[in-house]
Amino acid sequence: MVGKVAGPKDPCKMVQAIFFWLGIGTLLPWNMFITVNAYWNHKFRNITHESNGTTQSEETEDLTALWPGYLAVASMVPNVTFLILNGVFGHRFKTQPRLLASLILVIILFIFTSVMVQIDTDEWQSSFLYLTLASVVIININSAIFQGGILGVAGKFPPAYMGAVFSGQALGGIFASGTNVVVLALGATPTQAAFFCFVLSVLFLGTALVAYMVATRSEFYKHYLGEGDQLEKHDDHKLLETSPDHKPTIPVKVNPLSVLAQIWPYGLAVLLTFLVTLGCFPAITVRVQSTESEGLWATKFFIPVSCFLLFNVGDYLGRFLAGLIQWPKPGRVGAILTLTFSLLRICFIPLFVICNASPGARTLTPVLLESDTAYIVIMLLFSLTNGYLGSICMMGAPQVVLSEESQTAASLMVALLGIGLGSGAFLSNFFVKLL
Repeated sequence: MVGKVAGPKDPCKMVQAIFFWLGIGTLLPWNMFITVNAYWNHKFRNITHESNGTTQSEETEDLTALWPGYLAVASMVPNVTFLILNGVFGHRFKTQPRLLASLILVIILFIFTSVMVQIDTDEWQSSFLYLTLASVVIININSAIFQGGILGVAGKFPPAYMGAVFSGQALGGIFASGTNVVVLALGATPTQAAFFCFVLSVLFLGTALVAYMVATRSEFYKHYLGEGDQLEKHDDHKLLETSPDHKPTIPVKVNPLSVLAQIWPYGLAVLLTFLVTLGCFPAITVRVQSTESEGLWATKFFIPVSCFLLFNVGDYLGRFLAGLIQWPKPGRVGAILTLTFSLLRICFIPLFVICNASPGARTLTPVLLESDTAYIVIMLLFSLTNGYLGSICMMGAPQVVLSEESQTAASLMVALLGIGLGSGAFLSNFFVKLL
């Protein structure tokens, strides 16, 4: 670009690798909490007491049934809210203190979560539920601040650095679910597996904190966040000479409503895509039981592998394929096709409902797909289409507007994606009642 002074190089792509590492950390809290489902089932199981030689069951709410929906709302609603607030007001606060403070708070709360694994909460399950949900809300508020901040920082670097953050986010789920499966395969109980996963999260986020502090000291990082900003502030008049043909360019005032009118099919498509995803996963998908009556696959590995690990792998593959193919192509026809495919994903809600989900406690609908294979095939298509369509929407919208409107289009798409996540998390509590 004319007028752009070449800056220092990123030695061994260290800062890019750190951005990838931080990308994994942005979604690690959510992924770890939903992955250790067997641990939560143990913590919130129905408790029985021995009295006069007879076993009496406490008449309490089925907390194991309520937990997935509560977790989704407590995670996604504050996450989405503060992602939007961060985008609107984040520029008023210094970036580095904001990122460091939010990451440190997440680490402290994960230490608290790890400690609670070792405490017997059987006598105060309801209180433990509310305490955990409160910590989940605070964790996700700070995760949103950190995620929004690191995406804002990455936006000032070359495109590959934003790509590194997104790649890290995609692999974060595989890291969490894969870790849980490996620990269980080594013979750990659900409680031991959860403790290991939470402690590993603390260590991982600790290394991310150190890595970020190292990155901020590099000349490469300072050039894009420090010197570059100062240069722009002192040389604003040079903005009139940045066009390739050296002709003066006049700043264009972007109208968000006008941009939204152009990208609405992509915006509605990404909203529907993630609404359906969070509406089903994990609130309904985690309730599906293996048709095998016994064995390690049915009792220990079915949900960790066929639900969480398979979803995260499929989601990553979907994103990868979208980057290679990018079809439908950006444009009016492509946008309508993408919206049509997103509407078709609504069929996954009844498909998961008729799977073998909570077979012994259904009141409204029957089990019609009593098959592990059917569930796995549906989950694979569900995760692939989530990653693929979500990426197509996020890549396509900025390409159908003017270049000066692309940043606004991307910001609007992030907001609509967030609305989809929050809406899906809220509606999941009602979708579960279809069982």
